[in-house]
Amino acid sequence: MSGALIEVGALCFGLSSKDSWKVGKVTSWNGKVGEVHCNDGEKLTKLSDEMINLVSDEVLKEDVDDLLNLTLLHDSTLLHVLRERYMRDVIYTNIGAIVVALNPFNFKIAHYTDDNMPKYLAEGDRIESNLPHSWAVAHNTYWELRNDQQNQTILVSGESGAGKTEASKIVMKYLAALSCKSGDKVNKDAATLVGTKINMASPPLESFGNAKTVRNDNSSRFGKFMRVKFDEAGFLVGAHITKYLLEKSRIVTAAQGERVYHSFYLVVRGNDPKLQLGRDSSYKSLASGNMLANKEFDSKEEFEQVNSALTTMGVPQSDIDAIWRCVAGVLNALNIEFIEDGEGSLLNDGTLSYLDKMCEHWGIDGELFKNEAVTTTMFIGGQWITKVLPPVKAVDGRDSLVKATYDYEFGWLIEKCNEMLDVECSGNWVGLLDIFGFEDFEVNSFEQICINLANESLQGHYNEYIFTKDMDLCRAEGIDVTEVEFPDNSPCLNMISGRGGILALLDEECSLGKGSSQGFLHKVEEHHKSNVFFKKKQLAKNSFIIRHYAGDVSYDVTGVLDKNRDTLKEAFKNMMRASTDPFIAALHPDPASQNSKKQTVGGFFKEQVALLMELINSTNPHWIRCVKPHPAKKPLHFDGVSTMKQLASSGVLGTVKIRKAGYPIRLSYDSFKVRYRIIAPDPCAPPKTIAEEIFKHLNFQKSDGQLGVTIVFLKTHGYVELEKAKKVKLAVFAKTLLMSAKTHMSRLKIACQRKVAQVEVIQAFLRSKPSEVIWRKKQYALIEDQIIESTKKLLMSMKEETEARRVLEEEEHRVQEEMIASLMKGIEAVVKHWWDTKPARDEAARNKVLDEESGERNVICHEEKDALAELLKEAEEHRIEMEDLQFEREEAERYAEEQQRLEELEKERQLEEARREAEREAQAQELERQRQIALAAWAAKEEYEELEKRRLQIEAEKKQHEKRKRMATQLTSKELKETERLQIARSRLQYPERSFDTSSKVFTAGTLKPATSTTPSSPQPQSPFQPVHLGYSPPSPSPRRSSAQRSSYSPPAGSLSQSPVQRQSSISSKSPEYSPPNIGGLVVQKERLSQARMQPECLSSLDMVSRLKKLKEVKDGRTMISPKISLRDPRNPENPNNPKWRPQEEGMVLLPDGSKVHASKVTQNDDPLERRRRRAANAARQPSE
Repeated sequence: MSGALIEVGALCFGLSSKDSWKVGKVTSWNGKVGEVHCNDGEKLTKLSDEMINLVSDEVLKEDVDDLLNLTLLHDSTLLHVLRERYMRDVIYTNIGAIVVALNPFNFKIAHYTDDNMPKYLAEGDRIESNLPHSWAVAHNTYWELRNDQQNQTILVSGESGAGKTEASKIVMKYLAALSCKSGDKVNKDAATLVGTKINMASPPLESFGNAKTVRNDNSSRFGKFMRVKFDEAGFLVGAHITKYLLEKSRIVTAAQGERVYHSFYLVVRGNDPKLQLGRDSSYKSLASGNMLANKEFDSKEEFEQVNSALTTMGVPQSDIDAIWRCVAGVLNALNIEFIEDGEGSLLNDGTLSYLDKMCEHWGIDGELFKNEAVTTTMFIGGQWITKVLPPVKAVDGRDSLVKATYDYEFGWLIEKCNEMLDVECSGNWVGLLDIFGFEDFEVNSFEQICINLANESLQGHYNEYIFTKDMDLCRAEGIDVTEVEFPDNSPCLNMISGRGGILALLDEECSLGKGSSQGFLHKVEEHHKSNVFFKKKQLAKNSFIIRHYAGDVSYDVTGVLDKNRDTLKEAFKNMMRASTDPFIAALHPDPASQNSKKQTVGGFFKEQVALLMELINSTNPHWIRCVKPHPAKKPLHFDGVSTMKQLASSGVLGTVKIRKAGYPIRLSYDSFKVRYRIIAPDPCAPPKTIAEEIFKHLNFQKSDGQLGVTIVFLKTHGYVELEKAKKVKLAVFAKTLLMSAKTHMSRLKIACQRKVAQVEVIQAFLRSKPSEVIWRKKQYALIEDQIIESTKKLLMSMKEETEARRVLEEEEHRVQEEMIASLMKGIEAVVKHWWDTKPARDEAARNKVLDEESGERNVICHEEKDALAELLKEAEEHRIEMEDLQFEREEAERYAEEQQRLEELEKERQLEEARREAEREAQAQELERQRQIALAAWAAKEEYEELEKRRLQIEAEKKQHEKRKRMATQLTSKELKETERLQIARSRLQYPERSFDTSSKVFTAGTLKPATSTTPSSPQPQSPFQPVHLGYSPPSPSPRRSSAQRSSYSPPAGSLSQSPVQRQSSISSKSPEYSPPNIGGLVVQKERLSQARMQPECLSSLDMVSRLKKLKEVKDGRTMISPKISLRDPRNPENPNNPKWRPQEEGMVLLPDGSKVHASKVTQNDDPLERRRRRAANAARQPSE
């Protein structure tokens, strides 16, 4: 409200912190803040203009079935109407398309008992003459489905304890009754039976899906969408149920003052001896909230009711027993404790009895559970690693197991309900959504994020639907709505569930091996710190705030990763699937049938919400918003603050915001004329003309209001201006009226004085009346005794008449008994006479029949003989025909048996062929494995031989080097000796006078003549110490010979390369004349000798002999053999590279050198080949000299 319009003394609503909006008057206002004195005496101070809403008496007196028809649409007026209606036991009120249902906590209100249902059933396509009700929503929904042939949806929401489940039951009951309204008896009975089955599904679902909370004794902790199916004729034929987000944390524990699911208490209260359960206080999960008692689902009778409902649904007794065994197993599992054991943990010995009971109930291996509960197995670096778990992690694993098991059991129960209810039909359906309302607790976690995402999505759908509908109405009225802004919450939805949103970041953090809650919080803050719907307090280390349509909610990130992952070890899954109880084994799905990529809880719920919204968008929606008017849950108690909060969270106030975004105040032209004609210059003009004149007089723009075809659209400040102008006019008229009233009062005073005298006369007359009354009383006293006596006589006659009637009836009864007895005696006499005469009658009849039979027999015998002959003839023909048919049938049977035998033989052959093929494949695989082993052995052997060859080569090189050194030393010694001998020989040749026996010293070298003597007849003596001048020159260099020429070279006679015998024989064949040796030839021969010694090119005699023997063997045809294929040749079948390779006997592997090694030693570290290979490698790495 604008501060400029607020005046002292004005009637208004003030916002109270205790009871929300309250009626009062403004007592002070300074332009910014003011005070309001409420009608109940409360004084509200420091109220801003937004906390004060001015109203009129007419607005306070308004009572409408649709809140959108209020003249002033505001939170305060809306709350005021709801409060006033609730106190009159009117609990249903429309606000546009929404029905607001206030929980009365009283089911005996006259307006809403089942006796009034026929009034609603009797109406046509729309409810027009009856009060708003859930029946009205169901009625309109049903007929829209019939008339439009379109699927419908009824969305029921509200906080815990607001009455959502009861509202859904009321709608379901009405739909069943409405569908049976017309049609034949068969269709009615069938529809009634379906309705009964749907109601029968409620006790089991509530038992396993509901729990006691602080706000409600029977709160649904899961969302439910039921498709109520109708055939083409509109009869109820079936239903299908889909669940959303069962609250798994409530399986394990409950908050203070709350309980876990009802089923856990019922199984204990049922006291089934087969389950061997103890007291409820002995189970930790049942006592976690310190609230063991409850008004509902808390007794053995209710346990039996749930079992009876399951039996009615068609669930066999064996499955019912298995259901409760599963629940009992969960109870015992939650009592198992773990204690520290170093870095790991152990089961507490004091809780092993619970472990035994759990294993008995679930049919699982206790030792396997013990091992898997305290360890975890991870695949790291290509191998499996087992890691011990601390007690905290062990408890988390146990809780994951019981949560998954209970959730799968609840899903199984939903499937059983669908098996009973669901049918295939070609008609349409009504979707009934009973889903959790908007939640804002002291501590909000992952579940609240998901729940509020669903409510935010539904509110976005509602906003779009209502806003579009409102804008269509404005356009139809010709109103310009281009400047009206849509209250869009899609940015908030995208921030939660969109790409890069909060749930996507949560999934990303969960996928990291080292993800943490703080890491998730940091990512959320980094991505959305600039978003107007996001808020993060600096001092809040573990929480962030989302600005929802219903208000700001703070979410704690502690434990959100574990809740989102909801991971269950594969070992636990396999353990449960291996259960000896078929029910337990079938609960957990086969891991092979699941997707390889596991979906998180948030991701799955996000997809469910998206599919739900897609489904709702394809239907025509209707809304029921349930509200709990007071936390005390008592009749006729109303709390304004709590109610306003629920109205905001349920979207009701969102409707007001949508209206305020446009034109919240709307009046028909007739109502506008009645209300504001005193402002118009011509009050008697037509309504539309009056509205146009008032708008022109007040200079209204589009921002103040607009005139439609049939409705006047006003903004709030425009309405206030009209009210202000109306008050000014009323003040002028009030003065005139006051003057007229005073004149009229004086005239009335004189008239009253004249009538006083007349009144005195009348009073005197009236005083005589008491005497008449006294006289009448005396007269009655006189005749009172006569009246009593007459009455007594009348009563006595009535008594006598009654006694006579009784006697007469007894006499009549006696006569009837006598008549019956006489009749029975007569009947007995007739029967006895009949039996007495019966033998004689039978004898006469028998004789008569025998005589007639004898005559007839003779006639028939003749006829029978003729007929028998004919029959025998026909029988013979028939016999022959039947034998032929029998033969054909036997042939056909033999053929069929032969075909069957052949088919069986063919099947056996195929099976034998498959078996042989499998054996061949196995043999091939085994052969391939042995081949790989042999190849590995060959590779190792070849590597070893290569290293050995290298080692031998190095050793040979060393020996050759040593040999060369020795040969070089020997050659040098021999050359010196030979040179010395030659020098001695030359000296002797130069000095022949010395005694020298030339016959014994012969040289093979060419004759050399002295340079100083030309004739032998005159020699000149020389001193032995004089240098000798030899008459020769060095030989000219000859061209280099090829290796072949060098190999065929033979030393000349007398060369040093010949042996001493060869040199002597060569010299003796020459002339005895002396000639000095050729020194140049000696040098060349010496070089060639060195080369021949260093690199021998000719083969030895032994090599030549061996070659000749081989050639001879080859030429001898009798000894010719084919060359032997080497083991290294791939053509050799003993080579593993040959496709025809086969393993040796006893697992031996043949190596390239012919040796054998066992296959088992090939892959071992102590393989002798490996040892020799390493020794050879070490030797090869040693440096050569």
